[in-house]
Amino acid sequence: MSDKEYVATIKQICELLQSDPTPDVIQGLRDSFANLSIHLKSGPFLEVFETTISNIPFAALFSLLAAPDNKLIVSVAEVTDQLLNPVTWSMVHQTFEEYIIQGLAHPHPTFSAQYGPHIWKCLEGKSDTNATKLAKRVLIHLFNVGMATDHLFAKESLEVVNAILSGSESQRFRVYDVIAISAGKSDDIFVFLCQKGIIDTFVKEGDSDDILAVMNWHELLPILCASAAAYTYLDSLGIFSRLLQQLDLSDTEATIATDSLARVSALKLFSRMVDAPGIKPTEFFVKYDIAPVLGKFISPEGSEAELKSTAISCLGTIGNNTAALEHLAAEKTALDALVETYSRSIGQLRVECLQTIACIFGHAPQPTSTSSQACYELYSRLAQGKFLVSVTQEIMKGFEESCIAGFAVIQKMALHAWGVREIASYKTVVNFLLTRDSSRAKIAQQWQFSAVQAIAESKDAKGVFESDDYSRLHRYVKEGPYYISTTPQVALKSS
Repeated sequence: MSDKEYVATIKQICELLQSDPTPDVIQGLRDSFANLSIHLKSGPFLEVFETTISNIPFAALFSLLAAPDNKLIVSVAEVTDQLLNPVTWSMVHQTFEEYIIQGLAHPHPTFSAQYGPHIWKCLEGKSDTNATKLAKRVLIHLFNVGMATDHLFAKESLEVVNAILSGSESQRFRVYDVIAISAGKSDDIFVFLCQKGIIDTFVKEGDSDDILAVMNWHELLPILCASAAAYTYLDSLGIFSRLLQQLDLSDTEATIATDSLARVSALKLFSRMVDAPGIKPTEFFVKYDIAPVLGKFISPEGSEAELKSTAISCLGTIGNNTAALEHLAAEKTALDALVETYSRSIGQLRVECLQTIACIFGHAPQPTSTSSQACYELYSRLAQGKFLVSVTQEIMKGFEESCIAGFAVIQKMALHAWGVREIASYKTVVNFLLTRDSSRAKIAQQWQFSAVQAIAESKDAKGVFESDDYSRLHRYVKEGPYYISTTPQVALKSS
């Protein structure tokens, strides 16, 4: 066919698109799109492609989703499919997301099935790009659109997904990112993905010899467990039991699969499970009691530095949940280890202990009586009962991290009646808190202000502070975090 023929066909389509949709016009569009499809196949493709997209906007093609003729829909779908192949996904999505959603939800299978493969293919490639990130966001969005899920896993789409899952680790985990987030939002989507075999493929990643794949798998498990159905299924496979057993191995028993990196990653997994909406923290940590493992790693005689540091941080994450904290207090092992390690720690390790203690004390804006009592018992045992003095001494060292961690502990103590009472009972600590030091970093001054503000705003403050101290607290808050008092200057005249 000559160049003039494809130009004439495109011109005819443009004219018909501007006409009323009479039976003759529908017939003309049907024939013209069928001819255009032939032109695109026979070529020269780039010339036909450029002429087509220069004259027929994608919006016009997508608008034909509502055409009252199935054969026309099929012809338009074939042309659209050919035009989408060389066009980047980001270009299409940026302007036409609403039409893509319509296409995926369209009742005609020819139209609805063609978009899924194009979107999934955007996840291919060795590295993350703006296009892959955009495609992931779009896929996650489309999982929430009614009938779109079925079409995202139609035969053609599933072939593309399986091809990606047989590729590199980075490609596979782009798909798994989409799957974990989407399935975590809906039990129905999780069940659907189970039926497609995608979840079982994901589960097998945990047995990989590739440590990076295993660590990425650990990252996604808590996200997937936002769905109760997902947690129930994964639990039935014994995944969490096996991970806990691996963590509990002695250092001499540890194998490549449970080396330091994998154990650090698994510890973080258990700590992040506390916030997974699909589980009940108390039941989970009773069944999978991580406290003795944390205690082993945290204790002064425990493991190497990275494991110890991770275990301390994970204890803070878990202890920041009220139900989990109550379990830790009853179990005692991990908190006992924290008390002992704090008393023997210096430098960065002490800062990490303070950060975890702040997380535990700050587990809730309004602690329960049980959880607040657990915090008080921990406080009473730290630094041989002189913890507040110890915290003040850490702040006075002047290091930014020590200042921030120390002030954070005091701020979180102010959430508890016992905490406000303890602070008020140390006159030297109160004076220290109300003494400004402009040589401190601004972030440290902000944390000092936050600590004083929390104390001043506590409903228990007025009843335990001396009236003068109570007034000073509120004056400090009124002056703000960076107030500098001005000393009157007296002019001296020389004689």
